[in-house]
This record gives sequence, C-alpha cells and structure tokens, in this order.
Amino acid sequence: MWRDVVLVAVGGAIGTALRAGITLAIGDDLGPALVPLINVVGAFAIGILFGWRSRMPASSRAQRLQLFFGTGVLGGFTTYSALAVEAAEPGLLWWGIGSVVLGTGAAWGGLVLGRGGRRQR
Repeated sequence: MWRDVVLVAVGGAIGTALRAGITLAIGDDLGPALVPLINVVGAFAIGILFGWRSRMPASSRAQRLQLFFGTGVLGGFTTYSALAVEAAEPGLLWWGIGSVVLGTGAAWGGLVLGRGGRRQR
C-alpha cells in the first residue's frame, strides 16, 4: 500500500514539475490558453493510458504503472484546479466549461486510441 502512495506522489511531483516547466517556457506566449491546452493534452494522454491498460492482463505491475503514470504523472500534469480558479470569474465561466468539454472529448478519443479502436465490453 505505501509503495502505491509513493508511486503516486513521485509521479505527481514529476507531472507537476513538467507542467511548471512548460508554463515557464511558453506561458507568456500562450497566456490564458495554456491551462486549457495542458488539461486537454493531459486528458488525451490519460485516455490513451487507460485504453491501453484495458487491453493488458490484470497484474500488480500494470496497476502500479497506471498509478504512477495515470494518477501520478498525468494527474499532476493536468491542472483543473487552476482552471477552476480562472473560470471563477463570471466572465470566464465559458472558458472553464469549454475546457472541460474539450478535455472530456480528448479523454474519450485517447481511450478509443489506447484500446486500438475496439469497444470495451
């Protein structure tokens, strides 16, 4: 159990550092579009991971990989909390709603891609 917590924590630190690095490198160029872009890309990657994982046989190793990369790295990379803060301003509510809709679509597309185009039963 503790090993799983450490995997998520280390993965989350990596994902958060990756997001922070991207923000520092190109944040000024993209402005407020960066947070939704990061979230949509992260949601797509999570979809791919979970789709790919659904094709694998159940094992503790596969579960740990999902915890590290999905919950940890990609969970730390996406930043829906920052989006919520940005969208809390009434004039930007559409920004938050649009990002969630696009992120959901991206996750679905990634899931289909990760499953190899096959429907899960």
